[in-house]
Amino acid sequence: MTEPGNHLARIVSAWSALFQRRSTDELAALLDESVVWQGLLPELMCHSREEVLHLIEHVARRVPHITRMEAEEFGDAVAVSVEGVDFPENEVLAANTPRSLVFTFSGGSVVRMQSFASRDDAFAAARKAR
Repeated sequence: MTEPGNHLARIVSAWSALFQRRSTDELAALLDESVVWQGLLPELMCHSREEVLHLIEHVARRVPHITRMEAEEFGDAVAVSVEGVDFPENEVLAANTPRSLVFTFSGGSVVRMQSFASRDDAFAAARKAR
């Protein structure tokens, strides 16, 4: 069993490295080979560590300026919501809308990532996963 707070610390560290140094190394070390990332729309899905890292590395080329980060651990799930001043518009969210994800751990690795349209939805989903 993982020590409480360990998943949170690892995610915050990896996300900070991505936003501060544009480094995907810490995040890559957390991802299971068969991690799945469900995007905001059903057709937006990555099916492997390689696909997730390809997308993250694309984003890392122009990392938005983060002005706020909120994260909370709920057992094997960690909800993260970040706000910034220059998030681009996408298929679902307007420009500069906070981005929210839930990371689900199993055996010390992230096995699932899921994007949410709102901070509240992400934190509610993480609570239920507990």
